[in-house]
Amino acid sequence: MEGQKHSKKSAFRKIAEWLHLWLGLLSGIVVFIVCFTGGLWVFRYEIGAITEKHQFVVPQQKSFLPPSVLVNKAQAYFTVKGTDSAKLTGIIYGKKDRSAQLNFSFGKKGIAYLYMNPYDGRLILDKRKPDAYEMAMLLIRAGHRFLWLPQKIGSPIVGSACLIFLIIIITGLVWWYPQKWTKRTVKKSFTLKRRAGWKRLNIDLHNVFGFYASILLLFLTITGIYYTFGWFRHGMYRTLTGKVAVELKEEDPLSDTTVTPKPATTIALDHIWKYVTHRHADFGRIYFHAPQLPKDTYQTMVFFGDGTIFYNKETYFHDQATLKSLPYVDPNDKPYAEISAGERAYRMNFDIHTGQILGLPTKILAFLACMVGASLPVTGTIIWYNRKWGKKKRPSKVNLVNC
Repeated sequence: MEGQKHSKKSAFRKIAEWLHLWLGLLSGIVVFIVCFTGGLWVFRYEIGAITEKHQFVVPQQKSFLPPSVLVNKAQAYFTVKGTDSAKLTGIIYGKKDRSAQLNFSFGKKGIAYLYMNPYDGRLILDKRKPDAYEMAMLLIRAGHRFLWLPQKIGSPIVGSACLIFLIIIITGLVWWYPQKWTKRTVKKSFTLKRRAGWKRLNIDLHNVFGFYASILLLFLTITGIYYTFGWFRHGMYRTLTGKVAVELKEEDPLSDTTVTPKPATTIALDHIWKYVTHRHADFGRIYFHAPQLPKDTYQTMVFFGDGTIFYNKETYFHDQATLKSLPYVDPNDKPYAEISAGERAYRMNFDIHTGQILGLPTKILAFLACMVGASLPVTGTIIWYNRKWGKKKRPSKVNLVNC
């Protein structure tokens, strides 16, 4: 119709806007908590580097001590303390500036984490309980994953809210997309009107920041739903690899329990240490898991880069008695170099979700996206309130005739 300034909205656009509004109001609180806590958790390692000084040592131009030396020094320490019942459960070596961590169990009496200098075996810290940093990170993660509710209750709520959030992001992009591209709509869609009033600024914060963060939020949300719903996880695996996911009951190979005697743990660990470091001198972190039951194996996981990346790792299994290298059982333990592009993308899920896939730059992007995601329910609710109840009532005109 000639002279009409605004074209009529299509039924699709009306439905999209209706879904965006009411699904946003329905899931707003959950989305705010999940995004805000997720943003904080992105920098858990950086925060730990500031608060956990016992995790660091002065780098030296010499090799690390082998596991046997560290374990013997730790056992001597426990003997002096009168706790000879300590049983080794694992050892972690890091980069040249990292302390070695030895994990021990006292059965029902608790556990101990000994942080030692890997160059001389000096004890740095004997930690028996989580410190303030760890408690804070556990609290943040519990909010992010379960809303501080029992897992069976909180996890489905978070997962469902994330599914709803996917619809909100998509319908938000539909709402954001101008019906007609002009110089005015381009400026309105991509920039903030800084000199506008607070209501206009709030709308721009919701629309413009929401648009810029939308792609990242889609990735973060999809990779987060993975941890709640098995059907979603299996669907993602099939989509990326073209294969059907198989749930294995037994994930690790087993040691031969008929062979005796078995070598001492310290001898076994030294053998595995030489075996693994010969293959991966450039490791970022090595975790040795000591067997606790006769059927268990020695399991070693090697991480690369700075040691915090999970998708690219090598896993080794050694028989307790023979120290023979055993083949993996779980497909997730298959060497990264031997898997397909789709399987590699599937393994990257955790590192994409936490923003650590490419180091600090992607962490910063993930943090900013999470903060924008947390702001969207707030700015969106304010927009809805202002449009429904926030309009100023015009003063009624005075009847001058009757004055």
